[in-house]
This record gives sequence, structure tokens and C-alpha cells, in this order.
Amino acid sequence: MTDSALSIAERQVDDVTVLVLTGQILLDDGDLLYGRTIRDLVDRGRVKIVLDLAGVTYIDSSGVGMLVGKLKSVRENGGDVRLLHVTTKGQRLFGMLKILTIFETFYDEADAVRSFAARPSR
Repeated sequence: MTDSALSIAERQVDDVTVLVLTGQILLDDGDLLYGRTIRDLVDRGRVKIVLDLAGVTYIDSSGVGMLVGKLKSVRENGGDVRLLHVTTKGQRLFGMLKILTIFETFYDEADAVRSFAARPSR
């Protein structure tokens, strides 16, 4: 998809992959791009993942479903996903849906990356 409402920048910090998400995670667009990106990382054995959500302006229910579904896939492969920079709006949505109980959240990238050494996965 060339005109996706979501863009994902990927970079490595040691053995942790940081994905910087920008835009909207919507049905049949951003959720599919996110799903393909996570599937590719798992296929490459990159299962320590930090999602930087500071640039996410909107997420619909399918986007939330994809975040949770791919978390399960990553954990089944021995890894985990940490959330970084969850916006106030995101905190309200994730809190209402009880999503914050299954993801660890951070406000500092270095802390999120270090957390994999302290608590490798669930």
C-alpha cells in the first residue's frame, strides 16, 4: 500500500527492534501494515520489540485487535512487545479495553529497551 495512513520506521538497539509508528492504525490499512511488519520480524527471529506510539494519531478497534493478536504471536515465539509513549488518548482507550494490563508501557526508550534484560518475556 503506497498511501497507507500508517508509516513504520524500524531500527535496532542491540537485540531490540524499535518500531516508530506514525499516523493511523485503521481497518484494512494500518493494521495490515503493522501485522506484516511484526510477522516479518518474527520470521527473522527479532522478537524483542518496542512500539513507539507517540506519532499515532488514531487507532480503531481493528488496530487494537491487531496489537493484541500480534503480541500473542510474538510471545509464542519467545519474545515480547513493550509500548512506548502511549498518548493520553491512547491510555484512555487502552485502559478502557484493559489493554494496559497485558502490555508493559514506558515513557523512556532506554528504559523500554533495558526492560528486556530485566524481564525477557512473559
